[in-house]
Amino acid sequence: MAEQLPCPDLYAGYDAGHYTLPDDVLKARETYRGIEAIPWPEPPRNAWETVQDVAVATVDAVHAGTKLPDIELIEKARRAERVYQDALDMMGSCLDIAAQRARETLRDHALLIVTGHLRPAHDDTWQTYQAAYRTLAEHGETESRRLLTAPTKVRKASDTCDLLAERYSAIRAAHGDLVLRYGLRCDDDPTGKYAAIRNYHELHPTRWANARPGWHGMSTRHYLDWMVQHGGQLWLPTPDEQAQAVKAESHIGQPFSSRAA
Repeated sequence: MAEQLPCPDLYAGYDAGHYTLPDDVLKARETYRGIEAIPWPEPPRNAWETVQDVAVATVDAVHAGTKLPDIELIEKARRAERVYQDALDMMGSCLDIAAQRARETLRDHALLIVTGHLRPAHDDTWQTYQAAYRTLAEHGETESRRLLTAPTKVRKASDTCDLLAERYSAIRAAHGDLVLRYGLRCDDDPTGKYAAIRNYHELHPTRWANARPGWHGMSTRHYLDWMVQHGGQLWLPTPDEQAQAVKAESHIGQPFSSRAA
């Protein structure tokens, strides 16, 4: 089976218009798709069927006293099968090569994608979300099901929060793709606590592995609401920045602290 394009979530978020990607990354995908769009050859007639046809034609010719069929028809049928299989193998190799080049391009641009493309979209999303949420908070209600009779400004703010929650999810999924595939993990943060929240232990001051944070199990929309309410510092860090955040909060939430949950 031919290789598939890497990082499907990254490409999906781009296609949905949530963020940009480097030209080289897009060109590599375009090349893969161009190869993928080339029509595959139609399979030829099975050579064994041709053998049977020639055999029947030979018996008929002997019976009728006519010219014997061309035995080369069998070799032509086998040659057609070989050419067809070669074409399939070649097309599979083309897809493998194009996918490999796409992977290499993503690897070369992984950090740039985070800092120059995903991060600007993330920060814009988070800032705009906070502003929209404040409009809801000033109204006194944040649940969209209770805003049917609310002023237009308030209902628009709720719709904005819904759209931005979707965008936020797409950005996080894209970042997760890159982290998993291209070595953007932070060794100082093996469980990824600071991959999304700069002040993780300020919000959840315990080191117990089984202690669930206050936002555990929430939908993206409610998670973002919770972060606005509690001063969450959402971000999209590089591994080095993530390590710095771990160090900055290393004094918070020791396992035997009286604040531990």
